Amino acid sequence: MSIHVDKPDSMQNELVEIQALGLTPNQIHTFRMTLKHDYGTHRSEATFKSDPAGRIDLKHASPLRGSYQDADPMGLFLGMKPCEDFAYGGYLRCTPPIPFYYHLQLFNSVGTLIDETYIKKHWMHPKLERIEMEDDGFCATLFKPPGDGPFPAVLDLSGTGGGIHEHKGAMLASEGFVVLCVAFFQYKYLPNKMEEVNMEYFSKPIEYLVNLPYTLNVIGIQGVSFGATIVDLLATRHGDKIKAVVSINGPQVVSDYLYMQENGEPIPHLSHGQVTLEHCQFINGVMCSHRNFQIMTEKLTPETEIPWSRIPTDVKIRVLGSVDDLCQPSVHATLYRQRRLKETGHDVEVEMVNGGHIMEPPYFPHHELVYAKYQGFYCGYGGEVLLHAKSQEKTWANSIKFFQRALGKTKRIEDWQRLELIIPPRGKSKL
Repeated sequence: MSIHVDKPDSMQNELVEIQALGLTPNQIHTFRMTLKHDYGTHRSEATFKSDPAGRIDLKHASPLRGSYQDADPMGLFLGMKPCEDFAYGGYLRCTPPIPFYYHLQLFNSVGTLIDETYIKKHWMHPKLERIEMEDDGFCATLFKPPGDGPFPAVLDLSGTGGGIHEHKGAMLASEGFVVLCVAFFQYKYLPNKMEEVNMEYFSKPIEYLVNLPYTLNVIGIQGVSFGATIVDLLATRHGDKIKAVVSINGPQVVSDYLYMQENGEPIPHLSHGQVTLEHCQFINGVMCSHRNFQIMTEKLTPETEIPWSRIPTDVKIRVLGSVDDLCQPSVHATLYRQRRLKETGHDVEVEMVNGGHIMEPPYFPHHELVYAKYQGFYCGYGGEVLLHAKSQEKTWANSIKFFQRALGKTKRIEDWQRLELIIPPRGKSKL
């Protein structure tokens, strides 16, 4: 009797098929999957009844109980939840984008371990080149596929978490794009506060990416949370070079709450007196700010509005909104962006999904709340674990298709020598 995994060594977004064979027919068995990482542990489990042939196939079998309900080959990955050793309000950073090692165990009805194995999931294709940069006036990490190109290129930004987040960029580069993940505050020599960041800072990584010998003369750009607002602003200033924008769950306004500098002055924004926190809710000490940001739309003036008309009409734009976002009014913000951009003659692709604030690549564990050190409180992100996880499968695939339509098709990277038996790194073997 044993666990069978068809691809024990695969990319993070690849589907794998998990089966248990040679079991006692018509008996209860439980799969448990554990992900141990530097920030703690995530785990899922599901209980099944073996079929008359003594088999459980997760592609077709619905759990009797557990972390997910319906038959799904990736159900154990989708249902991951944090364990006690994962800090309340913590965020699982995956920088550098080292592989995740999942420990898969199978128990019988009395809790005896029957079999176990490991599954290795790569955030970064093993044949990618990863280059850390900090000497050209900006801090970033470059991911390059093998070969001379030219490759479609994308600049990737995160939000108010600070530092640098590489897992999205590594995953996108694994699809054949050149990707530059750019840090802009709370990292190395960069400013410690968002309001000290200058918009001019982003000109350098944009120019760098456009002028690489193996990229084209235009790029795409993607951002999440306030990073989504930044990519909107950059498209109004660099529309000759930015030709594809993916904006994910970002505020539709710039305000005292979140703003930057330009030419030594604060960029136009809603200021003190126009912005209050009276509409924020605190639920068990967790701040839900979505309603407060929605009210801000009513206070916009021509001076404080993002100048949508400055984005050239040949720039393709994709806006993603989560219906259960507790941090931003993502439905409102997405529809507002769509209306304003259509009024100015732009091609806008909109996708609304079930989920919370941070839409990650597939099978990145969901975070329903995070301690926001920039704001100094626990910030509610929202989202139900399974619905959010299924949405990440969908939105990630659609964003890749969007960039390929807007920037050009990518070439599949040659496969690596995949392992048949996964041995976890030392320190991850006892989970």
